[in-house]
Amino acid sequence: TCGMAAAGKQPGDPRPEDFAYGEEDFVLQGAGWGGEPGSAPSRFDRALLAGWNDRMERGLFRYRLGPLPTRVLPGPMGLVAQLNVQRGTERRPPQDVRSLRQPFDPGAFNFTRIPPGEVLLRLRRAGGDGDRLLVAINASPLERGHVLLLPEPARGLPQALTAPALRGGLEAALLSAHPGFRLGFNGRGACASVNHLHLHGLYLDRPLLVESAPARPLCPPRGLSLLTGVPAPAFLFYAAGPAGLEALAGDVCRAAEHLEGTGLAYNVFATRGDPPE
Repeated sequence: TCGMAAAGKQPGDPRPEDFAYGEEDFVLQGAGWGGEPGSAPSRFDRALLAGWNDRMERGLFRYRLGPLPTRVLPGPMGLVAQLNVQRGTERRPPQDVRSLRQPFDPGAFNFTRIPPGEVLLRLRRAGGDGDRLLVAINASPLERGHVLLLPEPARGLPQALTAPALRGGLEAALLSAHPGFRLGFNGRGACASVNHLHLHGLYLDRPLLVESAPARPLCPPRGLSLLTGVPAPAFLFYAAGPAGLEALAGDVCRAAEHLEGTGLAYNVFATRGDPPE
């Protein structure tokens, strides 16, 4: 099973697609913004967006997402601003966070309660055993293709990043050929609205400053730098390819655990970008 509640399932509900992948499916050189050769959508992009558009036509979202007014704000950072009024008025109210160590509460809303029709894909490594990562719609989307990445939701893990969850999310990002497919994680106390382990994925058709911002090396052998010239303090963890993802995920999660231990909430943002140098 995919770990979703069966209650409320209706005849004719769409079924999630099993999506097995191997390293041959990773897009190592993402398409640029100029429509270079090789910029066609990947198998993952096609499956995700086809399912997402199908659920939009079926009315499974809280609102119908049309073109969003978008501006690049003046100034050296080139911040991207979008107006999405319905996201602010119609999304589920965020849960109260009283502690950065707040445990999972099975009595509160969690992702085992979402309708089965909202699940698009079951991602798993070819030859693996069982579900690893569910891809479901975000019913209050920020952008086209906005999805939730749910690592084994039936386990009831709180919103604290784990290395296996992050590695799975990073592998999902490498399955996309779109330069604007990014991954995000909001920690407890840092805009997470549900205290149940999940990541966000979405397509944004704009390059972002973080992908080319200057970085000061802190621990070059581990790919760790400090981003400068960005709106908020940020550590940069960099991997040159799939072989480095396991070590990178471990480093990120150790840093996240340290921040939580000192009382600091955190977010994680994953994107393709220039090497730190």
